Amino acid sequence: MNRRVLLKTGIFALLGYPVFAFIEKKRYRPPFKIRIFKKLKPGDSLIQDAFVLFETPTGPIAVSRRCTHLGCILKYSESNKKFLCPCHQSMFEWDGKYIKGPAKRDLETFEVNKLTGNEGGYEIIIPRSKHV
Repeated sequence: MNRRVLLKTGIFALLGYPVFAFIEKKRYRPPFKIRIFKKLKPGDSLIQDAFVLFETPTGPIAVSRRCTHLGCILKYSESNKKFLCPCHQSMFEWDGKYIKGPAKRDLETFEVNKLTGNEGGYEIIIPRSKHV
């Protein structure tokens, strides 16, 4: 192999790397599932690191604790049933609906399936594209 072929091959590899890296990032990644083996009654909530799980009369709902403004972890008050951002004071309803503050968007919600069987519980499905 002469120097000219080596140089062309090296330059092609260097220029092609960002294209292949971009394609690799866009590849589909399946969602991950979190299972919680605890039964909740309608009106109950369960606070986790990344989300709060609510059992409602119409079924379970999981609401992200990450603020849609800059990604701070929200505090959830069970007494007034609201999320509050400690960074910039955005406020959200228990179901993730925006109330006030710089966030301007509702919180992310995740699909929840009820587990059947003796133990019961929930399976929360979080897409890999979401930051939790």
